[in-house]
Amino acid sequence: MRFFLETMIEAEKLDQKLSLLGRTLPSLLTDACTLHPNATALNQWTEAGWRSLSNQAFRIKAETLALGLLDLGLVRGDCVGVLMQSDVNFAIADMGCLIAGLIDVPIDLTQTLETIVLILQQSGAKALIISNIDLLQQVLPYLDELRCILVAEVPENWQSSDPQRIYSFDQLSGAPHSYDRVETLYRSLSPQDLASIVYVPGTDGEWLGVMLTHESLAGNALAAFATLARLQWGGEEISLSFLPLTHVFARCLIYGHFYYGHTIYFSTANRVFKHFKEVKPTILATVPLLLERVYSKTLEQVAKLTSRRERIAFRLALRLAKQHQLGQSRFDPLLQKFVARFGLSQWRSLFGNRLKYVLCGGAALKPELATVFAAAGIDIYQGYGLTQASAVVSCNRDRANRAGTVGKLIEGVEVTIAPDHEILVRGDYVMRGYYQNPEATEAAIDHQGWLHTGDLGAFTADGFLQVTGQKKALFKLASGKYIAPRPIEARLKRSPLVKDAIVVGAGQKVCGALIVPNFEALRKLKLDGDESELLQHPCVQRLISAIVDEANCHQPYWAAVKRFRLIKDIAMLIELTEAIRLLYSEDKTPLQNASDFDLQELDCPILPVEACPTFAQSLNPRFTTS
Repeated sequence: MRFFLETMIEAEKLDQKLSLLGRTLPSLLTDACTLHPNATALNQWTEAGWRSLSNQAFRIKAETLALGLLDLGLVRGDCVGVLMQSDVNFAIADMGCLIAGLIDVPIDLTQTLETIVLILQQSGAKALIISNIDLLQQVLPYLDELRCILVAEVPENWQSSDPQRIYSFDQLSGAPHSYDRVETLYRSLSPQDLASIVYVPGTDGEWLGVMLTHESLAGNALAAFATLARLQWGGEEISLSFLPLTHVFARCLIYGHFYYGHTIYFSTANRVFKHFKEVKPTILATVPLLLERVYSKTLEQVAKLTSRRERIAFRLALRLAKQHQLGQSRFDPLLQKFVARFGLSQWRSLFGNRLKYVLCGGAALKPELATVFAAAGIDIYQGYGLTQASAVVSCNRDRANRAGTVGKLIEGVEVTIAPDHEILVRGDYVMRGYYQNPEATEAAIDHQGWLHTGDLGAFTADGFLQVTGQKKALFKLASGKYIAPRPIEARLKRSPLVKDAIVVGAGQKVCGALIVPNFEALRKLKLDGDESELLQHPCVQRLISAIVDEANCHQPYWAAVKRFRLIKDIAMLIELTEAIRLLYSEDKTPLQNASDFDLQELDCPILPVEACPTFAQSLNPRFTTS
């Protein structure tokens, strides 16, 4: 009997796994349009208010774009760069490429111009879809090799400067919608087709194109959403999307929302707090940085309270909240009411009072935050994943949520912990490999099919995965952005005034650097004093600051070293740990300290510094972060 039951359970698991596979991404949208039509499925914020699209209208726009792309001479399997803001137009461009059998290559808007061009060249992109004319003007001088360029939004009465190569979305939508051609496109799609190439940084500053299929992305999205037991079908579930759709985590969630027929509102990081109260979302995907901002702002507001009684009540509520063991013990209802009433009730109202799920990924979430927010009635479900595994590997979920962990594995994923504690992942969602880079692919995926993530981890006794560190020479900021420290360190050490340097910032808002000056070189510049005095010398601080600025060239603005600290040596781990703590706890940067002195009166030496060319800088943030 026991054998029979175990066989039935295994068969049920196999059926569930198979139901996640064999899907193309456009099929998720098609099913929703039939089973869960939603008149306000996609909503775009504009200066005039929210502009809505039904999922059926969205599908027609994507189909029309697909036909237009093919009419421009593109053929199945061609790569198309997507350089766009994370909005409805991005979703249309993405789905249009997928329906046409094209491979889209999303490019982070905040990257440097040289990286954008490099990715277009490495992928062999034949076309580029771009958000607007302002962005086009910044990149157009470097796009000679592209066959065609599509602009999503153009001014009224806009005239193309190159009518044979540059088109607007409206120009492509002028042709009649051919249902026969569209049906042929759908029938020609295969789940094993390559859907997207997503470029990620390598440890030495190189760029690697992660090849993801329709099946891997669709299956991952369905498996991740299947863990959300209270999730409803249709438009009653409302998602506020503000994360970059160039990142596979945000895109996979959008595909899941498409399939479930949910309502999606597209916001931005600059407007998301305003939109919480307008939209009142039931689902929010975020990175730890936003939650940290909410937490720190609350503490600042409490410190300013004039009522001593209110301050005491909040601090007591916070202390009680921190004592709660999330997922391991039931929070006393009376204590939870006290916590909500006297301290943390404003958090639920800040998010619109309807949140069912806060899905947190991209970087490590402090266990304290998960615990405190849960005590306030906001459940945060942290997960773990990576682009090379189509987004999600594991996640916390209802009745199985543990602070300090990244949850249990989703269906269709295997994980083992290597002898050196590296997390290895295997399954149907793992990438096909790195585009045109068999050496990097072989290094990442072994002969047994295990993807070596470069992350270190362990399983708890009850099966929750924990990420304990990193083996790879990359780290993530609190925003979820990857930093490759080696190239920055190498540029810093090119200066004769720098003996050694370590770039740090894992889990922090900004990049920092610990720098060991070359004391002999400094003395040749007639800067006197012992080593301790030179570390604090305002002229030295100014010189090193100029070197840091020069090293930041070729970095996107969010990856630039924003603060540094001078130290004597990098040999002692304990001293390094303390130096990092001081680096991120000090209010002033070294350059701000140096500005307290009259540097001209000190007769500080000045080193020649090369100006950073436009090509090596990020696009204008005015057009990329609004």
